[in-house]
Amino acid sequence: MGMALDEPETEDKVVIINEVRVAIDPQLEHEVNELVIEYDRGRNAIVLSGNESECV
Repeated sequence: MGMALDEPETEDKVVIINEVRVAIDPQLEHEVNELVIEYDRGRNAIVLSGNESECV
């Protein structure tokens, strides 16, 4: 699973989270319920975090 700074695809579900417009692929919607988008100062990056128990 990844994150991109692109325009939403026609089939994407678009929601506003903390004033940020986010497009979610409907096939992945059930997997992103617990994810958090946050800024990681150590990596100087925006990251998705959560679902650690499912990571390989």
